[in-house]
Amino acid sequence: MKLNWDEYYFPNEMMEQADAIENCMKELTGRLNELAKLGKDVERVYIVGSGDCYFIGFAAAHAFRKYAGVEAFGYEAYDFYLLQPKVDEKTMVVLFSSSGKSLYVLKSLEYVSSCNGIAVGVTNHADSPLGKDCTAPLVTAATGVSKSFPTKTSTSGLALMFALAAALGREKQLDVAACDALTEELTVKTPQIIRRIYAEEHEKIRANAQKFLEARCYAFAGSGPARSASMIGAAKIIETNRIRIMTTNAEEYLHLNGFAIKSADAVVVIGNNISDHREQQVVEYAKAQCARVLVVGNVACEETENVVRVAPFISELSPFPAVLASMVVLHLFACALSRLSFKDPDAPHDVDLKHVIELLYTGPVAGWQV
Repeated sequence: MKLNWDEYYFPNEMMEQADAIENCMKELTGRLNELAKLGKDVERVYIVGSGDCYFIGFAAAHAFRKYAGVEAFGYEAYDFYLLQPKVDEKTMVVLFSSSGKSLYVLKSLEYVSSCNGIAVGVTNHADSPLGKDCTAPLVTAATGVSKSFPTKTSTSGLALMFALAAALGREKQLDVAACDALTEELTVKTPQIIRRIYAEEHEKIRANAQKFLEARCYAFAGSGPARSASMIGAAKIIETNRIRIMTTNAEEYLHLNGFAIKSADAVVVIGNNISDHREQQVVEYAKAQCARVLVVGNVACEETENVVRVAPFISELSPFPAVLASMVVLHLFACALSRLSFKDPDAPHDVDLKHVIELLYTGPVAGWQV
Protein backbone atom coordinates (compact mmCIF):
# COMPACT_ATOMS: atom_id res chain seq x y z
CA MET A 1 0.00 0.00 0.00
CA LYS A 2 1.07 3.54 -0.72
CA LEU A 3 1.28 5.87 2.27
CA ASN A 4 -0.64 8.64 0.49
CA TRP A 5 -4.06 7.58 -0.85
CA ASP A 6 -3.96 10.46 -3.37
CA GLU A 7 -1.07 8.75 -5.15
CA TYR A 8 -3.40 6.07 -6.48
CA TYR A 9 -4.93 6.57 -9.92
CA PHE A 10 -8.43 5.17 -9.30
CA PRO A 11 -9.48 7.77 -6.67
CA ASN A 12 -8.32 10.58 -8.94
CA GLU A 13 -9.74 9.25 -12.20
CA MET A 14 -13.19 8.66 -10.71
CA MET A 15 -13.31 12.39 -9.88
CA GLU A 16 -12.65 13.28 -13.54
CA GLN A 17 -15.83 11.76 -14.95
CA ALA A 18 -17.89 14.94 -15.26
CA ASP A 19 -15.06 16.58 -17.19
CA ALA A 20 -14.52 13.49 -19.36
CA ILE A 21 -18.19 13.29 -20.37
CA GLU A 22 -18.35 17.03 -20.97
CA ASN A 23 -15.18 17.03 -23.08
CA CYS A 24 -16.24 14.03 -25.16
CA MET A 25 -19.66 15.49 -25.89
CA LYS A 26 -18.21 18.84 -26.92
CA GLU A 27 -15.33 17.46 -28.98
CA LEU A 28 -16.98 14.45 -30.61
CA THR A 29 -20.53 15.53 -31.44
CA GLY A 30 -19.47 16.32 -35.02
CA ARG A 31 -17.89 12.90 -35.36
CA LEU A 32 -21.03 11.23 -34.02
CA ASN A 33 -23.08 13.02 -36.67
CA GLU A 34 -20.70 11.72 -39.34
CA LEU A 35 -21.12 8.17 -38.03
CA ALA A 36 -24.90 8.62 -38.04
CA LYS A 37 -24.82 9.62 -41.71
CA LEU A 38 -22.68 6.58 -42.44
CA GLY A 39 -25.22 4.39 -40.66
CA LYS A 40 -28.46 6.05 -41.72
CA ASP A 41 -29.67 2.87 -43.47
CA VAL A 42 -28.65 0.39 -40.77
CA GLU A 43 -31.32 -1.95 -39.44
CA ARG A 44 -29.39 -3.42 -36.52
CA VAL A 45 -26.64 -2.32 -34.14
CA TYR A 46 -24.39 -4.56 -32.05
CA ILE A 47 -22.26 -3.19 -29.22
CA VAL A 48 -19.23 -5.43 -28.64
CA GLY A 49 -16.62 -5.29 -25.89
CA SER A 50 -15.26 -6.93 -22.76
CA GLY A 51 -15.35 -5.98 -19.09
CA ASP A 52 -16.94 -2.56 -18.59
CA CYS A 53 -17.38 -2.20 -22.35
CA TYR A 54 -19.56 -5.32 -22.32
CA PHE A 55 -21.57 -4.11 -19.32
CA ILE A 56 -22.38 -0.70 -20.82
CA GLY A 57 -23.62 -2.44 -23.98
CA PHE A 58 -26.86 -3.39 -22.21
CA ALA A 59 -27.90 0.23 -21.63
CA ALA A 60 -26.52 1.35 -24.99
CA ALA A 61 -28.64 -1.23 -26.81
CA HIS A 62 -31.77 0.04 -25.05
CA ALA A 63 -30.95 3.57 -26.24
CA PHE A 64 -30.45 2.52 -29.86
CA ARG A 65 -33.80 0.71 -29.82
CA LYS A 66 -35.60 3.69 -28.28
CA TYR A 67 -34.05 6.61 -30.15
CA ALA A 68 -32.82 5.11 -33.45
CA GLY A 69 -35.58 2.55 -33.94
CA VAL A 70 -33.21 -0.31 -34.79
CA GLU A 71 -32.62 -3.77 -33.46
CA ALA A 72 -29.78 -3.52 -30.98
CA PHE A 73 -27.93 -5.97 -28.75
CA GLY A 74 -24.89 -5.90 -26.50
CA TYR A 75 -22.35 -8.74 -26.78
CA GLU A 76 -19.24 -9.76 -24.88
CA ALA A 77 -16.49 -9.88 -27.50
CA TYR A 78 -15.66 -13.59 -27.17
CA ASP A 79 -19.37 -14.47 -27.32
CA PHE A 80 -19.81 -12.33 -30.44
CA TYR A 81 -16.90 -14.10 -32.12
CA LEU A 82 -18.29 -17.52 -31.18
CA LEU A 83 -21.90 -16.83 -32.10
CA GLN A 84 -21.27 -14.70 -35.20
CA PRO A 85 -24.75 -13.13 -35.37
CA LYS A 86 -26.08 -11.89 -38.69
CA VAL A 87 -23.98 -9.06 -40.12
CA ASP A 88 -24.43 -7.39 -43.50
CA GLU A 89 -24.12 -3.96 -45.06
CA LYS A 90 -27.11 -2.79 -43.00
CA THR A 91 -25.44 -3.73 -39.73
CA MET A 92 -23.39 -1.36 -37.58
CA VAL A 93 -21.10 -3.03 -35.05
CA VAL A 94 -19.59 -0.79 -32.39
CA LEU A 95 -16.37 -2.39 -31.14
CA PHE A 96 -14.90 -1.12 -27.87
CA SER A 97 -11.26 -1.38 -26.87
CA SER A 98 -9.50 1.51 -25.15
CA SER A 99 -6.14 0.04 -26.11
CA GLY A 100 -7.33 -1.03 -29.57
CA LYS A 101 -5.58 -4.36 -28.93
CA SER A 102 -8.18 -6.57 -27.22
CA LEU A 103 -7.81 -10.01 -28.80
CA TYR A 104 -11.45 -10.96 -29.39
CA VAL A 105 -12.52 -7.45 -30.26
CA LEU A 106 -10.03 -7.67 -33.12
CA LYS A 107 -11.22 -11.15 -34.10
CA SER A 108 -14.79 -9.83 -34.08
CA LEU A 109 -13.64 -6.97 -36.31
CA GLU A 110 -12.32 -9.50 -38.81
CA TYR A 111 -15.72 -11.21 -38.90
CA VAL A 112 -17.62 -7.92 -39.33
CA SER A 113 -15.31 -6.85 -42.14
CA SER A 114 -15.73 -10.18 -43.94
CA CYS A 115 -19.52 -9.63 -43.91
CA ASN A 116 -19.31 -6.03 -45.20
CA GLY A 117 -20.71 -4.61 -41.97
CA ILE A 118 -19.99 -1.10 -40.72
CA ALA A 119 -17.36 -1.45 -37.99
CA VAL A 120 -17.07 1.53 -35.64
CA GLY A 121 -13.93 1.23 -33.52
CA VAL A 122 -14.13 3.08 -30.19
CA THR A 123 -10.59 3.47 -28.88
CA ASN A 124 -8.20 5.92 -27.27
CA HIS A 125 -5.55 5.09 -29.86
CA ALA A 126 -6.11 5.93 -33.53
CA ASP A 127 -2.92 4.08 -34.51
CA SER A 128 -3.97 0.83 -32.83
CA PRO A 129 -5.07 -2.24 -34.83
CA LEU A 130 -8.72 -1.41 -34.07
CA GLY A 131 -8.32 2.25 -34.97
CA LYS A 132 -6.56 1.49 -38.24
CA ASP A 133 -8.60 -1.47 -39.48
CA CYS A 134 -12.20 -0.53 -38.61
CA THR A 135 -14.55 1.18 -41.08
CA ALA A 136 -14.76 4.34 -39.00
CA PRO A 137 -12.84 5.05 -35.78
CA LEU A 138 -14.27 7.00 -32.87
CA VAL A 139 -11.17 8.16 -31.04
CA THR A 140 -11.96 8.99 -27.42
CA ALA A 141 -8.70 10.68 -26.48
CA ALA A 142 -10.74 13.39 -24.74
CA THR A 143 -11.13 11.02 -21.78
CA GLY A 144 -7.38 10.70 -21.29
CA VAL A 145 -5.51 7.43 -20.73
CA SER A 146 -6.59 5.45 -17.68
CA LYS A 147 -3.88 4.00 -15.47
CA SER A 148 -6.25 2.05 -13.27
CA PHE A 149 -9.49 0.10 -13.53
CA PRO A 150 -11.89 1.98 -15.81
CA THR A 151 -14.15 4.73 -14.50
CA LYS A 152 -14.14 7.79 -16.75
CA THR A 153 -13.57 5.72 -19.89
CA SER A 154 -16.71 3.70 -19.14
CA THR A 155 -19.07 6.56 -18.31
CA SER A 156 -17.86 8.76 -21.16
CA GLY A 157 -17.97 5.81 -23.57
CA LEU A 158 -21.57 5.07 -22.61
CA ALA A 159 -22.49 8.76 -22.90
CA LEU A 160 -21.14 8.68 -26.44
CA MET A 161 -23.24 5.61 -27.26
CA PHE A 162 -26.37 7.37 -26.00
CA ALA A 163 -25.43 10.39 -28.10
CA LEU A 164 -24.77 8.21 -31.17
CA ALA A 165 -28.21 6.63 -30.75
CA ALA A 166 -29.72 10.12 -30.70
CA ALA A 167 -27.68 11.21 -33.73
CA LEU A 168 -28.82 8.13 -35.64
CA GLY A 169 -32.44 8.85 -34.69
CA ARG A 170 -32.09 12.40 -36.02
CA GLU A 171 -30.54 11.11 -39.24
CA LYS A 172 -33.46 8.71 -39.67
CA GLN A 173 -35.89 11.59 -38.97
CA LEU A 174 -37.56 9.82 -36.06
CA ASP A 175 -38.40 11.75 -32.86
CA VAL A 176 -35.96 14.56 -33.50
CA ALA A 177 -37.09 16.60 -30.47
CA ALA A 178 -36.44 13.66 -28.11
CA CYS A 179 -33.04 13.04 -29.72
CA ASP A 180 -32.08 16.70 -29.34
CA ALA A 181 -33.23 16.70 -25.71
CA LEU A 182 -31.10 13.64 -24.88
CA THR A 183 -28.01 15.17 -26.51
CA GLU A 184 -28.49 18.41 -24.58
CA GLU A 185 -28.99 16.53 -21.32
CA LEU A 186 -25.81 14.51 -21.82
CA THR A 187 -23.84 17.66 -22.62
CA VAL A 188 -25.06 19.95 -19.84
CA LYS A 189 -27.27 18.45 -17.13
CA THR A 190 -25.45 15.13 -16.70
CA PRO A 191 -22.04 16.65 -15.85
CA GLN A 192 -23.83 19.05 -13.48
CA ILE A 193 -25.49 16.19 -11.60
CA ILE A 194 -22.21 14.28 -11.38
CA ARG A 195 -20.47 17.34 -9.93
CA ARG A 196 -23.31 17.62 -7.43
CA ILE A 197 -22.68 14.00 -6.42
CA TYR A 198 -19.03 14.85 -5.81
CA ALA A 199 -19.97 17.93 -3.76
CA GLU A 200 -22.93 16.62 -1.76
CA GLU A 201 -22.72 12.83 -1.59
CA HIS A 202 -19.05 11.84 -1.63
CA GLU A 203 -18.55 12.50 2.06
CA LYS A 204 -21.80 10.71 2.98
CA ILE A 205 -20.63 7.63 1.07
CA ARG A 206 -17.26 7.69 2.82
CA ALA A 207 -18.86 8.22 6.22
CA ASN A 208 -21.17 5.22 5.79
CA ALA A 209 -18.74 2.88 4.04
CA GLN A 210 -17.71 1.26 7.33
CA LYS A 211 -21.21 -0.25 7.62
CA PHE A 212 -20.66 -2.14 4.38
CA LEU A 213 -17.02 -3.10 4.90
CA GLU A 214 -16.03 -6.74 4.41
CA ALA A 215 -19.51 -7.99 3.63
CA ARG A 216 -19.65 -11.68 2.79
CA CYS A 217 -21.15 -10.80 -0.60
CA TYR A 218 -22.19 -7.60 -2.35
CA ALA A 219 -25.45 -8.05 -4.29
CA PHE A 220 -26.33 -5.43 -6.91
CA ALA A 221 -29.86 -5.00 -8.28
CA GLY A 222 -30.63 -2.71 -11.21
CA SER A 223 -33.34 -2.96 -13.86
CA GLY A 224 -33.88 -1.56 -17.35
CA PRO A 225 -30.96 0.69 -18.33
CA ALA A 226 -29.77 0.55 -14.70
CA ARG A 227 -28.82 -3.09 -15.29
CA SER A 228 -25.59 -1.73 -16.75
CA ALA A 229 -24.98 0.30 -13.59
CA SER A 230 -25.45 -2.78 -11.41
CA MET A 231 -22.88 -4.69 -13.46
CA ILE A 232 -20.40 -1.81 -13.38
CA GLY A 233 -20.86 -1.43 -9.62
CA ALA A 234 -20.22 -5.12 -9.10
CA ALA A 235 -17.15 -4.99 -11.33
CA LYS A 236 -15.64 -2.15 -9.30
CA ILE A 237 -16.04 -4.12 -6.07
CA ILE A 238 -14.18 -7.06 -7.61
CA GLU A 239 -11.48 -4.87 -9.11
CA THR A 240 -10.76 -2.62 -6.14
CA ASN A 241 -11.64 -4.95 -3.24
CA ARG A 242 -11.40 -8.52 -4.65
CA ILE A 243 -14.59 -9.62 -2.85
CA ARG A 244 -17.46 -11.84 -4.02
CA ILE A 245 -20.41 -10.19 -5.76
CA MET A 246 -23.67 -11.03 -7.47
CA THR A 247 -25.56 -8.84 -9.93
CA THR A 248 -29.09 -9.11 -11.23
CA ASN A 249 -32.20 -7.06 -11.93
CA ALA A 250 -34.78 -6.33 -9.26
CA GLU A 251 -37.32 -8.88 -10.50
CA GLU A 252 -34.84 -11.76 -10.46
CA TYR A 253 -33.52 -10.67 -7.08
CA LEU A 254 -37.05 -11.26 -5.74
CA HIS A 255 -37.48 -14.51 -7.68
CA LEU A 256 -34.12 -16.05 -6.87
CA ASN A 257 -31.03 -14.18 -5.70
CA GLY A 258 -32.56 -12.86 -2.53
CA PHE A 259 -32.85 -16.40 -1.17
CA ALA A 260 -29.09 -16.39 -0.56
CA ILE A 261 -28.89 -13.03 1.26
CA LYS A 262 -28.05 -13.05 4.97
CA SER A 263 -27.18 -10.48 7.60
CA ALA A 264 -23.50 -10.65 6.65
CA ASP A 265 -24.26 -9.40 3.13
CA ALA A 266 -24.67 -5.98 1.50
CA VAL A 267 -27.37 -5.20 -1.05
CA VAL A 268 -27.05 -2.27 -3.47
CA VAL A 269 -30.32 -1.17 -5.10
CA ILE A 270 -30.11 1.18 -8.10
CA GLY A 271 -32.98 3.32 -9.33
CA ASN A 272 -33.88 3.49 -13.02
CA ASN A 273 -36.06 6.65 -13.17
CA ILE A 274 -38.87 4.71 -14.83
CA SER A 275 -40.43 2.81 -11.92
CA ASP A 276 -39.27 1.99 -8.41
CA HIS A 277 -41.90 -0.64 -7.62
CA ARG A 278 -39.64 -3.71 -7.60
CA GLU A 279 -36.72 -1.73 -6.23
CA GLN A 280 -38.73 -0.74 -3.14
CA GLN A 281 -39.61 -4.40 -2.65
CA VAL A 282 -35.94 -5.41 -2.89
CA VAL A 283 -35.11 -2.87 -0.17
CA GLU A 284 -37.85 -4.21 2.11
CA TYR A 285 -36.84 -7.82 1.43
CA ALA A 286 -33.17 -7.11 2.20
CA LYS A 287 -34.11 -5.21 5.37
CA ALA A 288 -36.16 -8.20 6.55
CA GLN A 289 -33.05 -10.36 6.13
CA CYS A 290 -31.02 -7.87 8.20
CA ALA A 291 -28.69 -7.12 5.29
CA ARG A 292 -27.01 -3.75 4.93
CA VAL A 293 -28.62 -1.80 2.08
CA LEU A 294 -27.28 1.02 -0.11
CA VAL A 295 -29.95 2.72 -2.21
CA VAL A 296 -28.79 4.76 -5.20
CA GLY A 297 -31.00 7.38 -6.83
CA ASN A 298 -34.73 7.42 -7.35
CA VAL A 299 -36.01 4.66 -5.04
CA ALA A 300 -38.43 5.77 -2.34
CA CYS A 301 -37.42 4.33 1.04
CA GLU A 302 -36.83 5.29 4.63
CA GLU A 303 -33.25 5.62 5.82
CA THR A 304 -32.40 3.57 8.89
CA GLU A 305 -29.21 2.47 10.60
CA ASN A 306 -28.70 -0.23 7.95
CA VAL A 307 -30.36 1.48 4.97
CA VAL A 308 -28.37 4.33 3.41
CA ARG A 309 -29.85 6.33 0.52
CA VAL A 310 -27.59 8.47 -1.65
CA ALA A 311 -28.10 10.90 -4.53
CA PRO A 312 -31.92 10.91 -4.73
CA PHE A 313 -31.60 13.96 -6.99
CA ILE A 314 -30.53 11.63 -9.81
CA SER A 315 -34.31 11.65 -10.36
CA GLU A 316 -33.76 14.96 -12.16
CA LEU A 317 -32.24 13.06 -15.08
CA SER A 318 -34.02 10.98 -17.70
CA PRO A 319 -33.41 7.19 -17.50
CA PHE A 320 -30.34 6.93 -19.74
CA PRO A 321 -28.23 9.78 -18.32
CA ALA A 322 -29.28 8.58 -14.85
CA VAL A 323 -27.28 5.40 -15.49
CA LEU A 324 -24.11 7.48 -15.82
CA ALA A 325 -24.74 9.30 -12.54
CA SER A 326 -25.48 6.03 -10.74
CA MET A 327 -22.22 4.57 -12.01
CA VAL A 328 -20.33 7.48 -10.48
CA VAL A 329 -21.94 6.81 -7.09
CA LEU A 330 -20.92 3.15 -7.33
CA HIS A 331 -17.34 4.10 -8.21
CA LEU A 332 -17.20 6.28 -5.09
CA PHE A 333 -18.62 3.44 -2.99
CA ALA A 334 -16.07 0.89 -4.23
CA CYS A 335 -13.23 3.34 -3.67
CA ALA A 336 -14.35 4.10 -0.11
CA LEU A 337 -14.41 0.39 0.73
CA SER A 338 -10.98 -0.12 -0.82
CA ARG A 339 -9.51 2.67 1.28
CA LEU A 340 -10.95 1.29 4.51
CA SER A 341 -9.82 -2.26 3.79
CA PHE A 342 -6.29 -1.19 2.79
CA LYS A 343 -6.64 -2.66 -0.70
CA ASP A 344 -4.74 -1.30 -3.69
CA PRO A 345 -7.51 0.12 -5.93
CA ASP A 346 -5.28 0.20 -9.01
CA ALA A 347 -4.17 -3.42 -9.38
CA PRO A 348 -4.56 -6.84 -7.77
CA HIS A 349 -1.24 -8.00 -6.35
CA ASP A 350 -2.28 -11.56 -5.62
CA VAL A 351 -2.42 -12.52 -9.32
CA ASP A 352 0.18 -12.38 -12.08
CA LEU A 353 -1.28 -9.32 -13.79
CA LYS A 354 1.35 -9.27 -16.51
CA HIS A 355 0.39 -12.81 -17.49
CA VAL A 356 -3.31 -11.94 -17.54
CA ILE A 357 -2.67 -8.94 -19.78
CA GLU A 358 -0.64 -11.11 -22.16
CA LEU A 359 -3.64 -13.46 -22.42
CA LEU A 360 -6.15 -10.68 -23.09
CA TYR A 361 -4.33 -8.38 -25.50
CA THR A 362 -2.37 -8.62 -28.71
CA GLY A 363 0.37 -6.31 -27.46
CA PRO A 364 1.45 -4.01 -24.61
CA VAL A 365 -1.30 -1.69 -23.36
CA ALA A 366 -1.03 1.86 -22.10
CA GLY A 367 -1.84 2.62 -18.51
CA TRP A 368 -1.19 -0.59 -16.59
CA GLN A 369 1.88 -0.26 -14.41
CA VAL A 370 3.26 -3.79 -14.92
